[in-house]
Amino acid sequence: MTAPSGPRLPRKLGEIGIPMSPLTTTTPIAEIEAGLAADGLAPGVIVSAGDGYLLLSRAMIDRARAAGLTTEELAGSAPGGLELPADTDIDVAAEAALARPAAEREEPVLVSWPDGRHGIAPIVDLLAAMAGRFARLSRTDPLTGLPNRATIQAEGQRRLDDGDLIAVVHLGLDRFQDANDVLGHHGADTLLHRVATALGAARGAGNMAARLDGDQFVVLLSELPAGQTVHSVGRRLAAGIRGPHPVDGLPISVEASIGISHADHHDVTVLMRRAAAAMRRAKHERTGVVEWTPKLDTNQRVDLRQLTELRTGLRSGHLRLHYQPLHDAGSRVVHGVEALVRWQHPQRGLLPPGVFLPDAERSDVILELTDWVLAEALRQAAAWHARGCHLPVSVNLPPAYLAQDRAVGTILTLLDLEQVPATMLTVEITETAVLTNQEQVAAQLAQLRARGIRVAIDDFGTGYTSLGLLPQLPIDELKIDRSFVIRMHDSPAHATIIDSVIAIAKALGLTVVAEGVEDEPTARDLATAGVDLLQGFGLNRPQPPDVIPTLPGIPTAPLTPA
Repeated sequence: MTAPSGPRLPRKLGEIGIPMSPLTTTTPIAEIEAGLAADGLAPGVIVSAGDGYLLLSRAMIDRARAAGLTTEELAGSAPGGLELPADTDIDVAAEAALARPAAEREEPVLVSWPDGRHGIAPIVDLLAAMAGRFARLSRTDPLTGLPNRATIQAEGQRRLDDGDLIAVVHLGLDRFQDANDVLGHHGADTLLHRVATALGAARGAGNMAARLDGDQFVVLLSELPAGQTVHSVGRRLAAGIRGPHPVDGLPISVEASIGISHADHHDVTVLMRRAAAAMRRAKHERTGVVEWTPKLDTNQRVDLRQLTELRTGLRSGHLRLHYQPLHDAGSRVVHGVEALVRWQHPQRGLLPPGVFLPDAERSDVILELTDWVLAEALRQAAAWHARGCHLPVSVNLPPAYLAQDRAVGTILTLLDLEQVPATMLTVEITETAVLTNQEQVAAQLAQLRARGIRVAIDDFGTGYTSLGLLPQLPIDELKIDRSFVIRMHDSPAHATIIDSVIAIAKALGLTVVAEGVEDEPTARDLATAGVDLLQGFGLNRPQPPDVIPTLPGIPTAPLTPA
């Protein structure tokens, strides 16, 4: 079932105009009164006066009758009429009528048709139509035409009470801010409108779709296709909105993260909140679809106390770095390591980054945290170097860090302090970091490369404008996102994407790194395809710094960049 659409509301002034045959200023008042008595809907008469027309309302004629005036005398003292074309929007006409002097605001409006006919639009009908439009807008999203948050929430509660709701599905578009930055607000709005249209078509009969705000959508599932689960419907919805969608002449494809909450609670507000929490987890882990569990809801809450503890832990020496090797695809020699932060919590033990980094990235603590990671990674690289273990180290720089003017100076100062050659450091950035402020970030990266520091694009292939950015950025490496690597044997499309990225990177003289290598067959196939470096649990998990020198394939002489 779908929400009732209600009666069609008039959109143009001419749709509520009452056509009238124009009288003249010589028509007696008594004759006009007789005509109005015969037509109870007419709010007045149209009078032909010279080369124009005047509108005389019932109230004006009543006053003329009481004062003994003729039609000509009344027309000579009538206030100026408001004449508008019949194709004028209702809301524009109503606003124009209300803008008249106070004494004239209740007078009807003179309507003119293209063929020369004239008619009358009563002010009461004008305001009623305008109120109806605003009532409709209060229930729908003005950009997409889908129901809005209030409507979907009310309809969801009704279906839940009636036992007609199976699940709530929350869709969040991935990296939509990138699209907004690249396409501009108008292009981004066009993309949202096309996604909404596709979602409306993909939701299926009996299910209702709505736009909450920004790039967030909700679908109420009341019916499932035969043989389908809620989880499979979620994936079908994501596929249904993928596109490509034409925007300003460009084919734009979109990915979505899906959160699902089954209808096992009496309050639809709770179900919507759970679905949103599951969507955030799917977005963070890039898993596509996540179904809500009680543990997930607890983990998704923004924990201000944890942020405070993180600040304290950072300054008390409770953070640790583990390092994951990057292997040469052919020889399997360790070519470098990536620094990955851990938190040795006094009560909770060693915490992985997924527990605290998402909140840290929404706070200025991420700046202090990145400073520490850079300093510690370079200190460790210097210590390994002194022991004859010549390992370049990679450090991730979040968007907020690159937004600072001090970023380049801080990195160069730390290199000088630890006496580490610049070629021993690689900074990894995401496309989001670049698109946040492309000119500033590109200039900063150019300064780093000029000193010998290598630059890598992390999670490559997940952004809106990956290929368009490559020739414009001062970069050395591409790290193919793990979501492509882990599916390369199951999906010919993903294997094709990997082959295309490798070919483009080679043409631009870039090193190609594959993340998410979880088994030996994948490693062999990637090496055959032309990948330079491999990284993943199938080769090595992140290790404490004292374990790294004991691993097989550690170089004992400085390496030449791949």
